[in-house]
Amino acid sequence: MADNLDAFDLRLSRWQVTTLTSDRDLVDLHVTTSRDVATITGTPNLRQAILNRLFTRQGELAALGHPAYGSRLYQLIGELNHERTRILAEVYIRECLAQEARIEVIRHIIFAPPLRGMQRHMLEVTIAVKPVGVDADLVVTLALNLAG
Repeated sequence: MADNLDAFDLRLSRWQVTTLTSDRDLVDLHVTTSRDVATITGTPNLRQAILNRLFTRQGELAALGHPAYGSRLYQLIGELNHERTRILAEVYIRECLAQEARIEVIRHIIFAPPLRGMQRHMLEVTIAVKPVGVDADLVVTLALNLAG
């Protein structure tokens, strides 16, 4: 069976693996040097799709015919980075990624130890998944700003 990573999508300019924010205001289309809208394929496409799903509030696209798309991570806004929050975040992440047909299995979800001070509202997570038809795992690291 061929892998599902040959699909393509529009490339977004903001959600990078190294960006430690859940700020969605700065997401935009990536434009090529020829002033055309860029596309993305392969593993980078799946990485972007994972971030799109996780940062989209579940139900936000209901009017467009996708009521289940997205995650419930937004329900954790206002919580501190403690064990209960991390357990709920893992449940919400697994629930969300189960919708992605290009993921064969979620290998692990690991949370960084909570920090003190202003960073106590930041939930840093590393997610490793095995894409369908691909031998190498895809690792996505992101941070969720629980302060809102």
